[in-house]
Amino acid sequence: MTTAEIIKELRHNVNMTQDEMAQALFVTRQAVSRWENGDTTPNLETLKQISKMFIMKKKQRQYKTF
Repeated sequence: MTTAEIIKELRHNVNMTQDEMAQALFVTRQAVSRWENGDTTPNLETLKQISKMFIMKKKQRQYKTF
């Protein structure tokens, strides 16, 4: 899987729009679109933020199932 595919899949798994993801990361919706299309790749700091954000979302979903 490419970075673009992973980002898109993670975002879809938590029912997040590109705009919501962009706002959470303080980037533009166009930046998220370019990442998902494989036109560009987020820098290392942004990749860390994405990772943390989706780890938190996963934990939130786990707690909701109890």
